[in-house]
Amino acid sequence: MTKTMISARIPEKLSDDLETLAALTNRSKGYLLTAALEDYVGRQAWLAKKIDAAVKAADEADMAHSNESVMAWIESWGTENPLPRPQPDIHLNRSK
Repeated sequence: MTKTMISARIPEKLSDDLETLAALTNRSKGYLLTAALEDYVGRQAWLAKKIDAAVKAADEADMAHSNESVMAWIESWGTENPLPRPQPDIHLNRSK
């Protein structure tokens, strides 16, 4: 695998914590930084793809969920009577 060198300015505390973690885990700082970046970028890319797909689906359906219906659903989680997943309740009325 081809590797690329990058440089970044990070807070001194983060640098100190990285140094400590490297020593405790017997790993290099480069290894830990690569692992952290792979994890972060992977999660952010997954989230961005999901958001993009949801926006496209809403555009195609010309429907979306209101904040109120979603918040009521989320606030019901963990209660004795959780609400079912809300159905789209806003017409976007976008011209196609």
